Amino acid sequence: MTTPNPSEEFEYTSTEVEHADVHPTEQPVAASPEKPKVKGSLAASTWIALIIGAILLILLIVFILQNQQSVELNIFAWSGEFPAGIAFLLFAIGGALVMALIGGWRMLELRRQIKHLGKK
Repeated sequence: MTTPNPSEEFEYTSTEVEHADVHPTEQPVAASPEKPKVKGSLAASTWIALIIGAILLILLIVFILQNQQSVELNIFAWSGEFPAGIAFLLFAIGGALVMALIGGWRMLELRRQIKHLGKK
């Protein structure tokens, strides 16, 4: 028996397929079951979030370095001069903290409701 050369292509002709040993009473062999898909993990999501966060941090640093001109800020009774990039950063941090407080408050409310429903 000769070993086929891997560089040569091998094709079935229609006559070879027609004369194949087929029994009409036999069930066709089912293909092997599909491999189960691997679900994403918490670690993978964390790495993706860290990479996106690092990219955003680099963009923020570039933005701050490009906006070094001083601007006057008046907030309620407080006023002062800051570089524009730093001022935007401080306001973004303040907004994120407000959103975190609102989200934390909502989570506490939901936990109280779940505990209350569990006691009934």
